[in-house]
Amino acid sequence: MTVLRLAYLELRRFRGPLRRLVPALLCLIPLLYGAMYLWANWDPYGKTDRVPVAVVNLDRPATTPQGATVDAGTQIVEKLKAAGTFAWRFVDEDTASSGLRSGRYAFTIRIPADFSNRLSSATDPQPLQAGIRMELNDANNYIAGVMTEVVQSKLEAQINSATHEAYAHALYGELSQVRRQLTTASAGAQQLLTASTTAQQASAAFAAANSTVSTGTTQLATGARQISQAITEVDTAADRLDTTAARQIPTATAALVTAASLASQGTATVHTGTSQVKQGTATAVTDLRQLAADHPDLAQDPAYQRALRDADQADSAAGRIDSGAAAAHTTAAQTLTAAQDLQTKAASLQQQTTAVTTPLKLVDTGAQGVATGTTTLTGAVEALQKGAGAATSAANQAHDGATQLSSTIDDQLRHIPDLTDQQATAAATTLGTPVHIDRTNLHPAGVYGRGLAPFFFAIALWVFGLFAYLLLRPFNRRALASRTRSTSVAVGGWLPAAALGALAAVILYTVVDLGLGLHADHPAATVALLVLAAGSFVAVDHLLRTTLGVAGDVLSLVLLILQLTASGGLYPMPTTPGFFQALHPLLPMTYLVDGLRVTISGGQTGHLLRDAAVLAAFALGCLALSSLGVRRRRSWTPASLHPDIEL
Repeated sequence: MTVLRLAYLELRRFRGPLRRLVPALLCLIPLLYGAMYLWANWDPYGKTDRVPVAVVNLDRPATTPQGATVDAGTQIVEKLKAAGTFAWRFVDEDTASSGLRSGRYAFTIRIPADFSNRLSSATDPQPLQAGIRMELNDANNYIAGVMTEVVQSKLEAQINSATHEAYAHALYGELSQVRRQLTTASAGAQQLLTASTTAQQASAAFAAANSTVSTGTTQLATGARQISQAITEVDTAADRLDTTAARQIPTATAALVTAASLASQGTATVHTGTSQVKQGTATAVTDLRQLAADHPDLAQDPAYQRALRDADQADSAAGRIDSGAAAAHTTAAQTLTAAQDLQTKAASLQQQTTAVTTPLKLVDTGAQGVATGTTTLTGAVEALQKGAGAATSAANQAHDGATQLSSTIDDQLRHIPDLTDQQATAAATTLGTPVHIDRTNLHPAGVYGRGLAPFFFAIALWVFGLFAYLLLRPFNRRALASRTRSTSVAVGGWLPAAALGALAAVILYTVVDLGLGLHADHPAATVALLVLAAGSFVAVDHLLRTTLGVAGDVLSLVLLILQLTASGGLYPMPTTPGFFQALHPLLPMTYLVDGLRVTISGGQTGHLLRDAAVLAAFALGCLALSSLGVRRRRSWTPASLHPDIEL
């Protein structure tokens, strides 16, 4: 008998109203395992908005040291409402705790009362870290707790971003305030620089005036000495005139007139010099006082105060000397008049000589006072000159300091950006999330179920092979007893199940694609690989059942369990124990899962060709071994006639 006839005879056994349903039900087994599981888990993370979660907001608003109000708890609640990640329930603390224990809530989020207060301490020397408490109950649902890890990372990122943005906005606000203050300071420094320049000019003018005063005092001292000498000569002449008036009246009167004239001229010169000195000292005092009026901060300078005090003393001394010089000049003029009268009135010589002697004594006393005053005035002018030097030095130092201060403030001011409110807000937003991660996927699977479809398809087809030989015979016993070749008998027993498996694979793919939206990148390749895998898996189960009988079904179940963990359908293989990593390349389900990932989501064609070749090799190898098993079964033994285990 041929392979096709053997397959036909096997399927022909299912005649009758109920038996005809057996192949149909067998074809639906992969649909139950594959489509039902995928339907239930197609997009669980996309439906988390149906999971009830309790949120307890105990936070109280706080105020920062800068006067800003922080209400972070309310902001977080608003963000949660806007996100809609879960079915948020905003309740009190007791309701949340009881709901978590009873299973009404998957988990709870608790915002403590000091949350805003801790966030507002960012500018303190020792800022406090704010925290939010998430409470779970794995007794309700462990996977719900795993979902919270995704929510926790997103929530932390949102809170940190909002907090960093608030911190940065406050920082830019303080920088703007600092810039305004530095701008004011810069204007003040410019004013100070201008004032110091004026002070330099005033101190230079004061030094020049002091130099003039010094020259005047020198001239005054010279005039005072001349007056003193002249008065001494006049006095001597008056004495001689007084003693020898009778004999030397004409000569004496002439000499007296001459001396009086010299004295009058000298006192006039002295009076002119003292007047110039008085004007110079008065001008210096006025300039110093005007300098203090223009620059009040200079009035407190010790050097300036000493200079003003010395100038006042010099002005007072110059006034006294000028008054003495005026008096001396008046007296000298009177003496000249008297001498002239004496010359014209020789008759009253004795009386006139006596009258001349007395004024001359007064002139001599005044000249000595003038000499003493000039000595005092010279000392005062020297002190005033020292004060002027100190004032000039202080003005130069103030100018240098003002220049350095203005330059420093202007340099620092250029380093602080001048931002508008909109620019500061934009910069704070950028600093709130300084790094943006662009995530790309070469071959995105999309939803959760589409990514797991290769794994569930593989399970469904393996389960089909396991169930197939509970309802179908692994070989035709009549053909086994005949002269039909062992290969034909083996392939004839494999072909009906492989054909039904191929049909089941097509049904599974069609339902998942149309019903759930699988939308494989390569539909034809996906169907072809599923058909090949169905034949390969059926070949493995056929081999186990042919060679081991009922024990082969048990071994097939064991292989299913091993392949669930070692095929790499769920987690990356490096995360599994070494035992499963060693089994990974030896199991057929591994290659179906890998190949379906390529046909559904895209990938390297080389992997797909390799996977198809391995699955075909499994099918051919198992069929070859099944042929050997059929040949061995043609040798009848008591064990084959009466098996220990039989279904």
